[in-house]
Amino acid sequence: MKNFMLVVLALVLVSSMALAQSSAVTTITINAAATALTVVNSDGGVDGVLRGVTYTVVFDAYAGASTVAPNNNGEAPNGDVGVDISGDVATNVVVEMSLPDHLLGTGGTSMAITFPAAGPGSGVRVETGGFFNPNVTNTFNLGGGGTCNLRLGYVFTCPPNTNIAGDAYIGQILTNAYYTGL
Repeated sequence: MKNFMLVVLALVLVSSMALAQSSAVTTITINAAATALTVVNSDGGVDGVLRGVTYTVVFDAYAGASTVAPNNNGEAPNGDVGVDISGDVATNVVVEMSLPDHLLGTGGTSMAITFPAAGPGSGVRVETGGFFNPNVTNTFNLGGGGTCNLRLGYVFTCPPNTNIAGDAYIGQILTNAYYTGL
């Protein structure tokens, strides 16, 4: 009976100690959110071109405007072709551009267009004045201002059979941008 009482006493002590203990799992959740990227187009082109002439359009980052050569007949850019990207400060953004190789004319003709891969006439990052190849995927850092403004140079030859009095040649550039390394 003495042994039985000791066992009962031990069970009572163990069960009371078990009731005094408890555990819990705490979950910490941190939801990181990036600022949505904004990509805004910058439309442009050239006015007053002549039949059969090859033109080169270059964006001059220091002047902040496009130039066209030759411009012997008053040919002039009517805007700077490119995109303005904004998002999180100092983050990397991948930029892919789908560039046209022809512009379609309202008079039924088409015009070949190229986007140089290097040097003047290629792509220009406005903030730095640095050149980039718009024909390949590029990665840019949005820097302290959270922006990356890109402008494109291009080369085209106005077809000799164009109707100068009214043909317009139009093409589109599709730009995709997304964060990388977040």
